Amino acid sequence: MRKKAITLLLAVLVCLLASACRQDPLLPGEYPMELTFSSGAGAWRTTLLLNADGSFTGRYSDLDMGDMDAAYPNGTVYLCTFSGRFELLPADDGATPLRLAELTCEDEVGRVEFRDGIRYIYSEPIGLYVYEEDRLADTLLFYPPDTPVAELSEEMLYFWPDRYSEAPPATLGGFALWSPESGSAFFTYPENYDS
Repeated sequence: MRKKAITLLLAVLVCLLASACRQDPLLPGEYPMELTFSSGAGAWRTTLLLNADGSFTGRYSDLDMGDMDAAYPNGTVYLCTFSGRFELLPADDGATPLRLAELTCEDEVGRVEFRDGIRYIYSEPIGLYVYEEDRLADTLLFYPPDTPVAELSEEMLYFWPDRYSEAPPATLGGFALWSPESGSAFFTYPENYDS
């Protein structure tokens, strides 16, 4: 009898611990969710891997193989590896506003190093940085896949993966993260679309 009671108690503890560790996602969708900020032209992009609790990691890279010198004959690469966390803000219907609560860059902005004939320049987290004001973006908007495209700004849609489709869909079709402050938009790309 005592063995049964201990086994039952352990089973209850495991259930309680599992419930405590499991958390509801901050936003709808499957996680981790990969969102990308890119124009589709050139060799630059910022990729953000968003977790269910609002934490994220990201990486910006821009390859400029034409920017070379004797000291770096293989060109220049701009990089930023970063991590951070979003918090929910009160929302009405439509997009969900998020506050950029934390952001840390792995390398000091402006640091330069040379490796394998390449000059690496460490930069700001492009897409989350407001150059005109020399600061990080404060508030971003998270859009679900069923958002009507007609409700979105041309500035945001410039980065939308379906913008050049012969017959663009009436809704986003994927998740989006828009920063009106920086003018940058991150999207899940077709292979990552979730409905």
